[in-house]
Amino acid sequence: MMMDKESIMKQVENMPAGVYSASNKYWCVTCKLLFDIDKPVCPYMPKMCINTPVPVEVMRPESTVSIEKFGLFYPKVPQKMMNFLAGENPNSVGRKWAEAYIGFLNEWRFEYRNEPLQTLKSFIITVSGSETAQRVTKDGIVFVITDLKKVWDKRKLFPILGSAIEVLRDELGVRQKIYFDEIDIIGESQTGKYYCSMCRKFFEFSSQRETITCPLMPQKCVAVPHSLDKMKYSLKDLISVYSHTPDIYKRFIALLPRKEGSIEYLASLLKEEWHFDVMKKRLNCIAAQIGLTDEVVTCLSEEGDGMRQMAMMG
Repeated sequence: MMMDKESIMKQVENMPAGVYSASNKYWCVTCKLLFDIDKPVCPYMPKMCINTPVPVEVMRPESTVSIEKFGLFYPKVPQKMMNFLAGENPNSVGRKWAEAYIGFLNEWRFEYRNEPLQTLKSFIITVSGSETAQRVTKDGIVFVITDLKKVWDKRKLFPILGSAIEVLRDELGVRQKIYFDEIDIIGESQTGKYYCSMCRKFFEFSSQRETITCPLMPQKCVAVPHSLDKMKYSLKDLISVYSHTPDIYKRFIALLPRKEGSIEYLASLLKEEWHFDVMKKRLNCIAAQIGLTDEVVTCLSEEGDGMRQMAMMG
C-alpha cells in the first residue's frame, strides 16, 4: 500500500540531514543528476525526496552519464541556440568547447579518464541534444547521432564535433579514429514535450504521447509527466530548473559570437515550441542563465516568494 504524501513528508523531515558542499556542487546517486545548489536538499522535491544530494568533495560523481541526461531529456533550447549562433569557424568552436568541457569535468571532480568512451559520448549528447549509437572496432569508432536535424544543422554540427573530438581524444588517450553518422528514428513525428507538476521539470525526447514514465527515475518515481496541453506551467518553472542545473550550456554559448536577433529567436523557441507566456524580465533571465547575455539579472526564486540575485557574468 502506497504511503500518503503527509506521511512521506514527515519521515523525510526526521531523516538525517545531508552534508554541505563548499563549492555548491552536488550529485544524486538515485537520479544521477548534477545540482548547483546551496544546501544538500533535492531542489525539485525538497519535502518529498528521500535522497540527499552528495557533495562532490565527499564523493566524486559516478559517471559522465549524469551530464548527458541534460542533453537527452531536457528541453533542447540551449542546443538550438547553439545551432543558431554557430558561425563561420566551426573548428575553432569545437576546440573551445572541448576545453570548456574538460574544465567542467575537472571542476566537478569527474574521474573521466577512467571512462573514455562514455566521456566522448556524453560530450556528443550534451552538445547535440540527441541520443547516439556507437559502432566500435579496434580501428575506429562511429558515433551515430539520431534525429540530428530536429536540433542541429549537420553542416555546422559535424565540423564542430570533429575538431572537439580531436582535443578530447588526446586528453583521454583514445587511439582509434572517430567518425560521425546520422540516422532518423522518429523521422517527421513531433518530438515529445512534457511537464511534471510534482518536480516542475520539463522533458523533451522521443515522439509525442499523452503521458510518460519519468525518464530520470523510471523504476522509482510515482509522478506522471503529461503532455504540455494537459498542464499549467509558467516560464518561472524553467527558470527554476536552470537555477539548479550546472552551467555547462552557459559555458558553451558564452564562447559563441553574439548575433543579431538572438533574444528574439530564444523568445520564439519558448513561445512556439513550449507555449510559454514570455515576459521580458523572465526572458532576460533565461538568456542570462544559458549564457546568451553577460547581464547581471534578478530572477524569481523557485518558490515565487522571494528574489534570488544571480550573477551571470561568468
